[in-house]
Amino acid sequence: MPTRRRIKQNPPKGCLWIEQAAEYLGLELNTLRKWRLTGKDKADGMPSFKPSGYVAYKTADLDAYLEAQYQAARNPSPTPEMRPPGPRLSRRQGHQGRHGAV
Repeated sequence: MPTRRRIKQNPPKGCLWIEQAAEYLGLELNTLRKWRLTGKDKADGMPSFKPSGYVAYKTADLDAYLEAQYQAARNPSPTPEMRPPGPRLSRRQGHQGRHGAV
């Protein structure tokens, strides 16, 4: 006996289903699914919710995310977050060869 599948209705007003949201953001569907599973979507201000059992996103949240990405690209932080440079060693310094330190 074949199983009954729910017919996906139109998303709630002002929302997109996850497939549409991924396309709207220019992402692969699997990327947005991974973000949802890891919580990156919520951390970036675009929490998902499940009306009628399907994953949806508010378009206002998606627009805010895109605007934040645009602003970050336009105004990069003056000091990039990097590790401070470590001491430089020549290949011979600190190298343990077959006969001990060289």
